[in-house]
Amino acid sequence: MMPRPLLQILLALTLLLAAKLLWDPRPGSTPDEQTSRRLDTLPKTYIDQVQTWSFDENGNLNDMLEARRVERYSRGDYSMITEPRLYSHSEDGRTWSMSAERGRFQHDEEQLLLRRNVILSHDQTGSRMRTNALDVQLSARTARGDRPVTIVQGDNRTTADGLVVDLEQETVLLKPNVETLYVPPPDPKTR
Repeated sequence: MMPRPLLQILLALTLLLAAKLLWDPRPGSTPDEQTSRRLDTLPKTYIDQVQTWSFDENGNLNDMLEARRVERYSRGDYSMITEPRLYSHSEDGRTWSMSAERGRFQHDEEQLLLRRNVILSHDQTGSRMRTNALDVQLSARTARGDRPVTIVQGDNRTTADGLVVDLEQETVLLKPNVETLYVPPPDPKTR
């Protein structure tokens, strides 16, 4: 008969060896299909309170982007942006401001897709354009929207089915069904 302490030690070692053989906490070399799908939906990286600047080849400021949060996804090479604000600068110092509730930046195409409560403003004239979707080609410095748009400047209001904006040339082309409500300025003689 074995002494009791030696029997307890051998029993403990046997249990440890059995646990080691049956339980391996290391993950498998390849995750299962369900885990792979979940991992694909998670961002690769994220940043809170973002400010970025882009410059042209001469060192002049082109664009400035601010956002509450940016999440970068490797599959599809895009970033999801929460509350993006874009400031686009032209060579003559004129600026356009854009904001939205959310956005998506396609890295390979240099395209910023703004969605929900989009506001595009020409900062020097005070014109404000409101829509729900605006696609901005940063390299071409253009913006296009195919959803109804409302343009407000002072008391004047214009609506259309969409628009195309050349940010460099500072031109706005309105799509069909344009309607304008023009409020003339007060006559200085009647004041």
